[in-house]
Amino acid sequence: MAHILVVYATTEGQTRKIADRAASRIRAAGHAVTLVDARAAAATELGTFDAALLAASLHVKRHQPEIVEFIRKQRARLERVPTAFVSVSLSASSSDRQDLDNARAVVEEMFDEVDWEASLVHLAAGAVHDRQMNFLKRWMIHRILREKGVEMDPSGDMEFTDWQALDVFVDTFLERCRQAAMA
Repeated sequence: MAHILVVYATTEGQTRKIADRAASRIRAAGHAVTLVDARAAAATELGTFDAALLAASLHVKRHQPEIVEFIRKQRARLERVPTAFVSVSLSASSSDRQDLDNARAVVEEMFDEVDWEASLVHLAAGAVHDRQMNFLKRWMIHRILREKGVEMDPSGDMEFTDWQALDVFVDTFLERCRQAAMA
């Protein structure tokens, strides 16, 4: 049994939901999990961990500063264990190759900025929750989605996350962790 750290940064809550799902899957595989909001990570005793999965959402071509700061402060520890990074965005829900390439490029830019790179990366589609956005952001998101041929649900809530793909990613990460422990 490994101890796996799961750290997330979220704006509207979907990345927290994704981190919860990953943590539940890791626990179901028999591992211990510490789940931490990146905003509270500095005040949290992280203890030792055998692997780390980080998740953050992408807004205006940037991940939350809390996850960037967490990586900077914990870089030496992260470099000693298997790591995974989940980047959550609406771009990841697109079938447009350019949108996906742009989302990958932003992840790479962040890795360059912090001089660190995760062992595995997953682009996870996010969600839209109108009640959690101001008018301007809601208008812009709806406009972008309409341009891509997506019509918003009248409820104002649409989830694009591919939960099966996330599960496969977490399972792949756990297999990498197992292999690293055996090496």
